[in-house]
Order: sequence, then C-alpha cells, then structure tokens
Amino acid sequence: MGTKDFNALDLFICRWRSRIVRRFLTPGATILDFGCGHQALFLRSVQKDLKLGIGLDYDATPGRPAANLEIQDFHFRDRFEFPDRTFDHVTILAVLEHIPLDQVSVLFREFHRILKDGGSVLLTTPAPTSKPLLEFLAFKLRIISGPEVADHRHYWNRADLQALAARDGFALETYRTFQAGLNSFAVLRRRPPS
Repeated sequence: MGTKDFNALDLFICRWRSRIVRRFLTPGATILDFGCGHQALFLRSVQKDLKLGIGLDYDATPGRPAANLEIQDFHFRDRFEFPDRTFDHVTILAVLEHIPLDQVSVLFREFHRILKDGGSVLLTTPAPTSKPLLEFLAFKLRIISGPEVADHRHYWNRADLQALAARDGFALETYRTFQAGLNSFAVLRRRPPS
C-alpha cells in the first residue's frame, strides 16, 4: 500500500512524522527517501531545503516533481545503484516495520555504504505498544488501512534499534517516542568502517 491509499487520519500522522524528521535534516542535504510512497509526500514537503532528494518505492510513480527531486519505481533486492558515500541522510519513514527481518541487515549495510561519513539514517516506526491499537483501528473500526497494518513484520523498540545500529555500522544517536508513545523516531549515525 502506498500513500495513494491514505485517508485523512493517515495523512495527519504522516505530516506529524514529517515535522519531527525535518528538524534533523542538514540544510542543503542530499537525501535518499527509502519507501517514499506513491506521492513522495515527505520529499515534496522538504524540497526547498534540499540540494537533491531521491525517493524510492515499489509503488512510486517515476518522475521529477521538481528540479532537485527524482522519484524512482524501485524494489530493493540487495544493493542500490548509487556510489559509495552519496547521501547525507537516508530517511525510512513508517517503512522498517514492513521489511522482512532477514532483509533488514542487508538494507542497513547498504545504507551505511551510500551514506557520507557522519551521515545518518532518520527513521520512524510504530512502537510495540501501538500494535493492539493499530489492529483495532484497522480491523475493527476500519479507519486506517488494514492491508498496511497486516503487512507489519516487526514492531521495533529501542533495544531492537540499538542492536540493529551496532550490528550494521551505526550508533543510535537519538531515540524518542511520539504520538503518546505509539510511534518512535530514531537517528542512526554512520560510524566509519572498522
């Protein structure tokens, strides 16, 4: 499911998430937005602050919505076609929970490769405490996307993200929850290869 299927509540949550993440962007940055969604809403919202933004999603409509934005239809297998140290930031917003667990390290090692020295992954993901509420809203009340919630592979907590960071070449620099503890935001800073 992509952002083309968002209802008003989904869009409200998306905009809240975007406001938190944009505070951590370096002005004039190059950004890869992994899982940008059909409309690449986050990239469009920060476009004026970027040198370059590239959005990737299997559900995206390819195009150049602005001179400094490029949207690509892309399904990750095991490698990006970008050279080493291309981006200042990688954003992965409300996507990590959809990645099969056996693919997470492959993905984050690639993030590490394509990030510049000192670059960061900025991510949001539902906290484990949100699972019962999301399932109630999706399957009982039907006010958020059922297919989206059914596709959640894992609900990540701080310890999970700390372990992911340590395993794949990052330091968990920032972790906090928002929306009454139902969602989490994290900054994973790229460590130099050892």
